[in-house]
Amino acid sequence: MTDPVFFSLGPLSVRWYGVCAAAGMLVFYYLQTLRAKRYGCTGEMVSDLTFTCMLAGIIGARLAYILRFWSSEFAGRGFFEGFKVWQGGLVFQGGFIAAALAAIVLCRVRKWPLAKIADLVSPALPAGHAVARIGCLLNGCCFGFPYQGPLAVVYPSAGNSVLAIQKQQGVIPLEATACAPTFPIAGLESFCNLLLCLLLLWLEKKSLLRGRLFLLYVLLYSTMRFNLEFLRGDYLHKLSGLTPAQVTSLWVLAGTGIFWLALALRQRIKARNSDASRPAKI
Repeated sequence: MTDPVFFSLGPLSVRWYGVCAAAGMLVFYYLQTLRAKRYGCTGEMVSDLTFTCMLAGIIGARLAYILRFWSSEFAGRGFFEGFKVWQGGLVFQGGFIAAALAAIVLCRVRKWPLAKIADLVSPALPAGHAVARIGCLLNGCCFGFPYQGPLAVVYPSAGNSVLAIQKQQGVIPLEATACAPTFPIAGLESFCNLLLCLLLLWLEKKSLLRGRLFLLYVLLYSTMRFNLEFLRGDYLHKLSGLTPAQVTSLWVLAGTGIFWLALALRQRIKARNSDASRPAKI
């Protein structure tokens, strides 16, 4: 497996994780600009939206990571350890929720059409995420279960937490100096995100599910993430056999499903009221 460090400048080491995350943000932005006219959006709107989502997303993703791993990685350490996002340590779901809330606020303040903006960003989200997940694969922060089949990934013993976690799990002996091969879960999730992006672009081209592409993305991604989590090997603690990401996915699925049904019911009631207000034909 390649060295997780892209380059070093003195004490500062920039990891592939940070490079891929930055590349993912650029893909997220570029895919919006290519399709902005379809939704009546200007380049300035896309730039403002992307910057807002990126800033809120990074903050939310980092805060979620700190909260999840406070006792094992941050308790008793320096204050600035929490700011070293270039070394890895972002939780996508935390970043997604923060970015979504920030985008809603921005749309309200600027009086932008929220449904159109949501459809605009929907395919761009999994596209950018697909690129960013390659960074997770190279960094070793989200590794899979012990696996020796095709495409197995063997991480270096230094520069990540794979060796320490596998020792605590009993996967390898305490005196081991090399990591056990793992399933390429981050690579698989990257591929699934790419497929999700292509599906959303196809639906957009066919003008299907207008105003609901974002909701569909949330439902499909949460379902995908819930199932892929069973292939993860980096968790030391679970809640009733479920990872934190799986618990979050279930809550998001429930909330999004309820919102979709409420939206459908509202549209049906509105259509009935519209029909009832029409004068009867004689």
